[in-house]
Amino acid sequence: MPRLTFFDLPNDSGQDLLDKWVKPVCRRHGVELVVAGPDENRATAMLRQATSRFVLWDCSVEGPRRVYHALNMWAKCKRNNLFVSRTPLPRNVLTYHQCAPIHGNAFSNAQLGEWLDRHLFTALRGDTGGRDVRPDDLGNYGQYDKGADYFLSFRGSYQREAERWRDRFQLDRKLAVRMVPPNEFSYPTEVVTQQQMWEGVSRLRYEMQAAARLIVLSTDDYFDSFWTCSELLLGLWLHGWDGWVAKPVAFRGGRPGWRRLASVDFAESLEGTGLVPLQDGMRALSIPGPGPQLTVRLALLINNGDPLTSAPETQVPPSGPAKLVARFARKFGFYHPEFMTDDFWNRVRVPCPRCKPHHRRPQDVDWGLHMLLPDSSPAVDYYGYFPATWEELDRGAVRCPGCGSELRLVNRRGVRTIWVPIMTTEADQDRPIIQEHKVWEVDTS
Repeated sequence: MPRLTFFDLPNDSGQDLLDKWVKPVCRRHGVELVVAGPDENRATAMLRQATSRFVLWDCSVEGPRRVYHALNMWAKCKRNNLFVSRTPLPRNVLTYHQCAPIHGNAFSNAQLGEWLDRHLFTALRGDTGGRDVRPDDLGNYGQYDKGADYFLSFRGSYQREAERWRDRFQLDRKLAVRMVPPNEFSYPTEVVTQQQMWEGVSRLRYEMQAAARLIVLSTDDYFDSFWTCSELLLGLWLHGWDGWVAKPVAFRGGRPGWRRLASVDFAESLEGTGLVPLQDGMRALSIPGPGPQLTVRLALLINNGDPLTSAPETQVPPSGPAKLVARFARKFGFYHPEFMTDDFWNRVRVPCPRCKPHHRRPQDVDWGLHMLLPDSSPAVDYYGYFPATWEELDRGAVRCPGCGSELRLVNRRGVRTIWVPIMTTEADQDRPIIQEHKVWEVDTS
């Protein structure tokens, strides 16, 4: 009989999930249920993963945090681990199989239980039993192996036009197009860390690989945005451009998602549905190609931003036996001095509406500056962001060092969380394992 070990949350919602959903679902599928004890740690959790067909984690960020004390990096990377959450997961928690809402939303135990039921049915029988399982339902589109036929890269300022283009294209071609919903990964004027920016890029990579084909909807402001430029950059990398070929750069184990993009095309216009091949589109817009020397640079940024593998605990210098692990991890870009800094993980970047690019020409794109991590010097970067401290944000206003404008900051959307395991070498063994950071946005009203 296959075994499922459940790391439950010791509160009323966690008990409800166990009693009304996990237990009945396991009985229905002939799965032995083992509930992990309150004293589990990372070592015993690894043993559970080795001796259980499935390991289910209730990672809802609510009440006691003991689940996160038992959680380890391998739980995110091993396919037999299933993550469910009523709340958005911490930013750096992404797994192969999960059901969790995006920021600003919540899931019920019924949604989690139904997802678990579908997953066990499929895993144990090899099919969905005719059940309609759409990736949009899973709260983790990029990890779904059967995404849309195309991923559409577009500016949010052209949301309606892009939606109309998508509808015409789907009608003409009878193929599905994935558009990332507004606010899926960040809010338009959100204050973010450098690590958080590259985390968003890493998540976009999963989305693009789930579709395997990319369409670039170029508009007059396409090259003003870090996010859309990053999507094009990923397309060049994943499809191959002048020596750029995507290779696994972390612990992927031959995951199917590492397939190269089958095609990258530019939309011919906003009005029609014709496509222009990558080479022709780059030439027509005079977009410079990134040189082969930047391939490794992008791989380092992706690895240290990827929620599947990013490790904020790498800020703590390894000691003892951990040095051997760190030596191995350095081959993949971890424990690299550039990504162990407070600037990368904790110092925030504020977007200035006046200093950001306005109608940057395609031929003026500088991919080296795009991938540059600015230091903490008070200057506006390539996309109009400048550094600030959390204390400055709490005052509700900051002054842009570029144009001198005073920017009003608002916190209307609660917090984002990040999971930071406590290392044995740390002096403070009692610090919170889940850190909360307010979601600050520049008020443009």
